[in-house]
Amino acid sequence: MSTLAVDGLSRRPSQGRGALAVLRARQFDRGLWRLPMITSTFIAKLAIPPFGALGLSVAIPVMCAAAFAGVATGRLLIDRHRLLGYLSLLALLWGFQASRETGFSLPSMLLLTMLHLPYVFRLGRVPDYHKVIGYFQAVALVIGGLGLLQYSMQFAIGSALAFPIENFFPLEFRVSAFNMQGYLEYGSDIYRTNGVFMLEPSFFSQLVAIAIVVEITTRRRMWAVLLLAAALLVSYSGTGLALLTLCLLFLAVAQRRWDLLLGLLVAGVLVVGLASFAGNVPYVSVFLSRSGELSAQGGSGFARFVGGFYMFDQFLWDELPKALAGYGAGSFQIFAERSNYPAAGMAIFKMVFEFGLIGAAAYFGFLYDCVARSAAPAVLRFAVGLTFLLSGNYIPFAHGLAFSLLIWTASGNSHADPAV
Repeated sequence: MSTLAVDGLSRRPSQGRGALAVLRARQFDRGLWRLPMITSTFIAKLAIPPFGALGLSVAIPVMCAAAFAGVATGRLLIDRHRLLGYLSLLALLWGFQASRETGFSLPSMLLLTMLHLPYVFRLGRVPDYHKVIGYFQAVALVIGGLGLLQYSMQFAIGSALAFPIENFFPLEFRVSAFNMQGYLEYGSDIYRTNGVFMLEPSFFSQLVAIAIVVEITTRRRMWAVLLLAAALLVSYSGTGLALLTLCLLFLAVAQRRWDLLLGLLVAGVLVVGLASFAGNVPYVSVFLSRSGELSAQGGSGFARFVGGFYMFDQFLWDELPKALAGYGAGSFQIFAERSNYPAAGMAIFKMVFEFGLIGAAAYFGFLYDCVARSAAPAVLRFAVGLTFLLSGNYIPFAHGLAFSLLIWTASGNSHADPAV
């Protein structure tokens, strides 16, 4: 019987084909869990006309297509517990819409339904979680390095070349409604970095903040921590700094890392001292001015984290049925334009306003259950869980990280390192 010589060994043709099939299956698995991470970072700014004008990234259909491909090939399996939660959530939210007399946005409901469908799946063959973490760190380091390069190159080659997607990519193929190329402050001609590919400096800062936490709890490479920390600074985004601080506090309490608590205390003292003695230094003043955005009605911080509460007072709390069931899918932006205060469509504001306290509780309860049941390290679950509260429902960033790091790769008996 004929045989094949492979690496000096004699194998039957069927054995060689079997090994090749296994190799291809593993490569397909790697592609599946990597794709949501790639789409929510490297192609998050790209869109299919006319959806870019609505703020919808091409990453959303790509992630959904990856999920369907995984199911069709048998690589992704259904998690029955999450499926039950997903169907219960849809029954409630669709039931609210069907009972409404004033109508609702059908495209908005369909988008919510499709975007959250991948949460019910998991990889049949759980990958080595150290490789998952390693790949995430590689992505974050590349984008962090690009962010540093982008920030410095705008002084050498100009902002147009330093921000190529914003300035040279066709408008109809780009996602709009995001502050991709934001000035450091009013009147400045210097831009905050977004890592070239990220939607905004805010998402760039969140990515590198999570990577810093992962780095100091796993590989502990000082050069990587310094690179990521520098990238976080040139984003000039308080969102990433807040995320990093909360994650370090979580680590300090959960693992009794008193050295981290001491470090955070020292950092706080230094910040106060810097504000007192160097407040007029241009780059320091930028951070100080951004820290006051929560109280400044014209600032992005106010719109993202405060304005929604004023919308609730103006439109929601006086009517009990509206407070419980909301105004209906797609209504937030309509009322935001009529609001006395600027408000951005952050997930918590949008869900409460459109689906009421009951619908929002069910929605975040479903996401919390998905995150909590993941076998990923606790601090990573905490960090990714926070990103849901720091972005909008239909922004792919938080969902992409969740699929790649928590939902598809760390279900059941994973190899997640409990020390993280």
